[in-house]
Amino acid sequence: MSSSRLAVLTTALALALTACSGMSAAPTPTKSPVDYSAQALQATQAAISGTYHEPSSQPRPAARNKKLAVISSGQNAISSLVPASAVMEAAATIGWDAKLYDGKLDPKSWPGLVSQAVANGAQGIVLVAVDCPAVAQPLAEAKAKGIKIVGIFAFDCNDVLFGGTAPSLFSSYVDFGPPVNRNIADFSQLYGADQANTVIAQTDGKAKVVLVTDNEFTSIRHTIQGFRDTITKCTTCSIVAEVDIKAADLTTPAAAASVLKVLHDHPDANAVKSPYTAATLAAVSPAVMKSGRAASLYVMGGEGFEPELDLIRKHEGLSAVTVIPSDWYGWAAVDTVNSLFIGQQPADSGLGWQLIDDEVNPPSNNAYKPTIDFRSAYRAAWGRAD
Repeated sequence: MSSSRLAVLTTALALALTACSGMSAAPTPTKSPVDYSAQALQATQAAISGTYHEPSSQPRPAARNKKLAVISSGQNAISSLVPASAVMEAAATIGWDAKLYDGKLDPKSWPGLVSQAVANGAQGIVLVAVDCPAVAQPLAEAKAKGIKIVGIFAFDCNDVLFGGTAPSLFSSYVDFGPPVNRNIADFSQLYGADQANTVIAQTDGKAKVVLVTDNEFTSIRHTIQGFRDTITKCTTCSIVAEVDIKAADLTTPAAAASVLKVLHDHPDANAVKSPYTAATLAAVSPAVMKSGRAASLYVMGGEGFEPELDLIRKHEGLSAVTVIPSDWYGWAAVDTVNSLFIGQQPADSGLGWQLIDDEVNPPSNNAYKPTIDFRSAYRAAWGRAD
């Protein structure tokens, strides 16, 4: 989003709100193109400013002499590497003995890693992109022993996408603040909705989207649901095609070829949505560049890890990302486990996201850094500010 484009959006927002007199700051979604364009523009403005806030300042004294296990789906994936490493950093800060178990993106290994953690005396477990059903049996054993279980980009066995009837095995979720609190599904869907709002705003309410998905991952399914539901609120917008890729295909030319074919088949498309960073790098960005339409496509990326920021800086097939600071999420997970240890409800983490492109909140030559010093906030809450 260029600065001149932002000025146009701001003017359009003012005009739309004038046309829709009486609209509140949080209007009820409607089917009117003018009304929904106004809502999309409002959401985009909020995402530019950032939807996160300071973590709760409520004192949460550090529990002493605790052993934490961090089960990562795979440290060879940046979406697991960053938050898992942040958990280890936060655990060291709070004074715990923490051990990282690397699942190497092999789901068959994950149950054994949970069992190892239990056998090694873990008192808390943080699952990073490892959903409950994949490790249900050892997780049930961990819960029976009183071990505190929290997830990062991970979903409990009773999630609606798993049928909603299995027993819950997580101790709690990170608290994302109002209005969703500890509902990771709603948080993920709101995140996807905000990405859709930006696409709607950037295409003047005429989005024709190629939606790239990966239905292997529950977090992606929730995010895509929020994106899809929001696009349908714009009566002059549509999803013209969907491409369901698989993580295994990202090491071959197959995923990029699939996206490129859809772009060729749909010359009317003016926007693309990528599911996550690895897919952007291996499939979406290469396809957009090879299509010869990079200048006319608005491409919304995945989580906004550093390699995606590089693509934005270089104008290589990616227009923008909405970044959830994954290192902050790692610290919030440790804070949640600590609250459980000391018998408190998890505190508001302040987590949210921010819209990044080449001119609005432009990325520097490294990973994204939020404007809030969440590390200092958590150290103060834990009594570790020295």
